[in-house]
Amino acid sequence: MKYLEKTKNFTQDNVIPLDECVLAALELFSINEINTLDLSRFKRPLIAGSGNAIVTAEIIFWDIDCVFCDETNFDSQILKDVDWVIIVSASGEKHAPLFAKKAQENNLKVILFTCNKNSSAQNIIWEKNTIVTPKNREPYTYNTSTYMWWIFAKTAENPSDIYNYIQNKIDPILEKINFWDFSSYLLVTPDEFSWVNQLFRVKFIELFGRKIARDVFSYEHIKHAITVVPNKNELAISFWEWEFDFENTRINFALPDTIWLAGMMAIWYYVIGKIQKSHPNYFQENIWNYINRMNQSWFSKWLSVIVD
Repeated sequence: MKYLEKTKNFTQDNVIPLDECVLAALELFSINEINTLDLSRFKRPLIAGSGNAIVTAEIIFWDIDCVFCDETNFDSQILKDVDWVIIVSASGEKHAPLFAKKAQENNLKVILFTCNKNSSAQNIIWEKNTIVTPKNREPYTYNTSTYMWWIFAKTAENPSDIYNYIQNKIDPILEKINFWDFSSYLLVTPDEFSWVNQLFRVKFIELFGRKIARDVFSYEHIKHAITVVPNKNELAISFWEWEFDFENTRINFALPDTIWLAGMMAIWYYVIGKIQKSHPNYFQENIWNYINRMNQSWFSKWLSVIVD
């Protein structure tokens, strides 16, 4: 449990990189039973979340009749014919308490999926209406073990198999790539994984801002004029055995049949972590100032560089 141990010891001045955070999450999952989510009680819930939480929720609840919303349209969506409000928030903070209050004001049953045992949202809807799942100690915004646990609970993949695939198949190829040679990245996934593409777009923004260019597409999407303008400093990373239009450097990985959405999330986060380690550490350089700015705003006054 080498990487799991690292999550216990890193500091805000030397945050753990994303690739190591992924391996730590898979180690956590391999020694803990992940129970399948029982969603039978929900008939037509309103699912509320922000950022990558709502992307994760769309994976968890894809096969039940529900309405999805975030902080921009919650007020209008709550007026629809729904029987529950399900709040999906790793922290149970930020917009989650606002969702909880409005659900109560509309006399709707509400439940919170979170990784925080003492959140503001839980204090509103009570502990009995809160489902708390395990997580690792991670840097702010990484949300690797948090969201990935929920996806594993849906897909029932084997975390040990994914861990071994990353180390035995992904690593040997990545070790030959000098990511510093590239300032732009095109990430291409098979169509059946397109649900998780938004996770990777957001993760690039969180780690690199606009310092590094990136795009994430599925194979069918890539056919629609995405590669008209070539860039010799762009690297395409794909998981497909067939060719697609791309004039410059490309690396490709063969996916085993056992990889599904949780595995795809783990693999891409791992690759993004390798990119993070090969460029200036923009996240490390800026996260402390960002946290200080946010803690002076009305929106959140509890943020920390490390989420325990």
